[in-house]
Amino acid sequence: MKKNNRVRYFSLKWLVLLAFGISSKVFAAQCPSDDFAGFVKELSTKPDMQQAFIISPVIEQAVVATGAKPRVVQKKLKVLDPQSLAMLSEDYIDKSELSLKVQLPNQVLVRDQKGEVLKIFTFKKNGCWALARVEDWSVERVLDSQDAELKTNPGVRALNRGELYNQLGIETESSSSPQLYASALDSYLAGAEQGSAEAAFAAAAISLSGQAPRLENTKILDLLVFASKTLPEAGLALADFYCDEGNYEETRPCVHPEKSMSALMQSARSGFPAALIQLGAAYETGSVAPIDLPHAMACYQEANKKGHEAGPRAIERLTTQGIVADNSIHCL
Repeated sequence: MKKNNRVRYFSLKWLVLLAFGISSKVFAAQCPSDDFAGFVKELSTKPDMQQAFIISPVIEQAVVATGAKPRVVQKKLKVLDPQSLAMLSEDYIDKSELSLKVQLPNQVLVRDQKGEVLKIFTFKKNGCWALARVEDWSVERVLDSQDAELKTNPGVRALNRGELYNQLGIETESSSSPQLYASALDSYLAGAEQGSAEAAFAAAAISLSGQAPRLENTKILDLLVFASKTLPEAGLALADFYCDEGNYEETRPCVHPEKSMSALMQSARSGFPAALIQLGAAYETGSVAPIDLPHAMACYQEANKKGHEAGPRAIERLTTQGIVADNSIHCL
C-alpha cells in the first residue's frame, strides 16, 4: 500500500471509530478478553483499568422522585464518575454484601437481597468490550421523599419499594423490566420477613404471575398461609393454591380439596364477597366439597347482600334449576 493511501486508510478508520463514539482509551489499552465473562472478571479484579473501557459519551440513567411517582431520567456523559464503576470491583462487592452476575450477552447486574440496590451495566463490543450504559434503578431516594412512616416501619418501606419496582417494570417497557420485577420480589420478601402480610401476599402473587422468578411451592405456601391470617384475599389465593399449586395451564382435580375448602371458609368468614361467591361455586360444582345447591344459594345471596356483581347472576342460575332460597340454611 502506498504511503498516501495508508494515511487515508488510518484516517478513515479513526473517523469511523469516533463516529461510533468509542473512546480512544479503549484501543490504547490491551483488550483483557474477547469473552465477555472473562472481560468482566478482569475488570472486577483490576479496577484501575476500568476507565480505559468506556464509550464516550456514556449513558447514565437513574430514578428520581417527582412527588409520589418515580421518574426515569437519563443523560449523556463524556466522563463517567469513577464511583459509578465502584460496584464492578470484587472488593467492593464483598464488603457491601452485594452480588454481581454476568448476564450474557453483554450485561452485568449488581443487586442485594433486599431489593435496595439494582444497577445494570451494559457493554458494547467494537474491537473490545466497552461500557455504554449504566442504569441505577434504586428507588431509595424516592422512598425517602414519601411518608415518614417508611423510615420507621421496615416492613411498610419494603412493601412500597416493591410496589415502585413493579410500577417501573410496567411503565418503562424496557429490557430491564425482568430485573425490576425480580427486585420487586426481593423487596416483598424482605417486607414479609419484617412481618408485613401485604408484602407476603404480594411476593406470592408476583412469583405466581410469571413476571418475577418462581419461588418454590413450599415458600409460596408459607407466604400465603401467613398473609391469609389477616388478609381475606390472601385466603382466597391460598384456597386456589391448595388446588392447582400454581399450575394454571393444566386442568386437573383439586390436589388438596379439604385444605382448599378450609382456607375458602376462613376467607368467607371475614365477609369477603369474592370468597362467598367462590364458596358458593364450590358447593354448586362439587370442586372441593360435595354438591349442595341450597348451600350454594345461601352463599350467593350473602355475596349479593354485600354488593358482589356476580351475586344476581348466580342466584338466577340456581333459581332456573328450581333451587328456592331457604332462610334456615346459612352459607357458613
